[in-house]
Amino acid sequence: MLHRFSLRPLIVVASLTFILTGVLGGVAYAAGRDRGPERFMGFFIQRMAAQLGLSEEQQTRIRQIMEEERATAEPLMRQLKAVHDQLRPLGTDGVFNEAQVRVLAQQQAQTMTELIVSKERTKARVAAVLTPEQRERAKQMLEQFHQRMHGGPKWHHGRGFGPVPPPPPM
Repeated sequence: MLHRFSLRPLIVVASLTFILTGVLGGVAYAAGRDRGPERFMGFFIQRMAAQLGLSEEQQTRIRQIMEEERATAEPLMRQLKAVHDQLRPLGTDGVFNEAQVRVLAQQQAQTMTELIVSKERTKARVAAVLTPEQRERAKQMLEQFHQRMHGGPKWHHGRGFGPVPPPPPM
């Protein structure tokens, strides 16, 4: 006797399992994801404290400095995004408006200038809180970071600037 087997219940169960896995995975991701600049700042200060041997007073002062500078940088970052959003659609209609692009590019350049000044001011203010020994160690850490980020050849595979990878062997 031949039993007829239906795949419909199996497909329904598999679909529900797939959907629930996605929903639960999304909830787990949302619960554990980065919660913005405060979390990064806390991590940054903890790492500095551990590697430089910062006192509680130094940690508090550095946190204050970073919060003050963040208040300066956040509006500038929003401004960068706003101008970027204005630049994105330009030229997609096949028409190049050089005057408009130049105005927006100048706005971006001025905003970037202000962000660079803010970053360098923050760096100097934080360095002023450190002892000479901590400052020297911080310089070494910064140099190591730059070597990791910029040292050696980077193969971008056609994205951005940098060396082009060698062609695959024939």
